[in-house]
Amino acid sequence: MNFFNVYVNIVRVLLVIAFIYYIYKHNLKLARFVGIVLILTFLTLLLDSVFDIKIDAVGSVLYITIILMGIYLGSGLKFYDKFPWWDLVLHFIAGISFVSFGVAFAQKADDLSKFAILFFSLTFSVFLHTLWEITEYLVDRFSKSDHQRWQKASSSRNHISEKAVQPAGLVDTMHDTIACMVGAILACAVWWFVL
Repeated sequence: MNFFNVYVNIVRVLLVIAFIYYIYKHNLKLARFVGIVLILTFLTLLLDSVFDIKIDAVGSVLYITIILMGIYLGSGLKFYDKFPWWDLVLHFIAGISFVSFGVAFAQKADDLSKFAILFFSLTFSVFLHTLWEITEYLVDRFSKSDHQRWQKASSSRNHISEKAVQPAGLVDTMHDTIACMVGAILACAVWWFVL
């Protein structure tokens, strides 16, 4: 059993325990966050078994970490508000992980050069990040939440400079995008030697 299997199984067991605990405590909001994370841990298995797309172990571990950090810890336990660096670290790790997804998809094509695989993977990572930001926007728009820090009475401006000229939502989105792109570029540099 490799590290990824051990890691994902430990995470899933802890999520099941947390889910049962939150149901027992009648905390349906946190139970929902935990349930969503638990379901999303099976995405890499689905990609592998249905589409024969194999995400590498590092990308898979980072993916599990991202959904755990973002959905349960970030949104559910309010780590975005507690730690100013949480959001940036999450987007940086996502940039790295999304490149792994891009490499796995690109390797399904025949006769692609290493440059083509990595260029696709970089753009795929940025595309997934864009979908993430659009999802944050739509969730904020329809549920009146504040993932993109656009609310006038935001309680979580701790990672936005008080001297910022632009609105907090723009600054948050740009910081997230830059962190993701830096992670993706570094991941592509490492993949250059792996492929």
